[in-house]
Amino acid sequence: MKQRRQAEGFTLIELLIVIIIIGILAAIAIPVYLGQRDKAKDSAVKGGVHSIELGIATYAIDHADTYPVALPDGTLFVDGAGSAYVTPWPENPWTGADMIHDGDVGDYTYTQTGGGTGFTLAGHMSDGDFVVPPQ
Repeated sequence: MKQRRQAEGFTLIELLIVIIIIGILAAIAIPVYLGQRDKAKDSAVKGGVHSIELGIATYAIDHADTYPVALPDGTLFVDGAGSAYVTPWPENPWTGADMIHDGDVGDYTYTQTGGGTGFTLAGHMSDGDFVVPPQ
């Protein structure tokens, strides 16, 4: 009796099924991954705003509990000797440049209130603003 030799390898149907399964997994994983990137960038904005908030508090301690005035060019928290109160300056996670006093995503907006006795600081994230102190 002759023995039949079995063919080795995968059939076209088996390969197509594997490709379809990989495609389905990729369709699920890619949007989840992209959403995590935005969440990480939003967290970086919160961290940057926290650094700026600490700089504001340090400035107030050094200047008789008076908060700094926001200058139009976004320069904040530099004393008469040119020393910065926030070092290193936080980075905008969307652009890679420094965070600036602006309304764009990844930047911040600072406002002195009460004639120097208070302030509002907002970090602009992808899904809204992160405001310090909370309102």
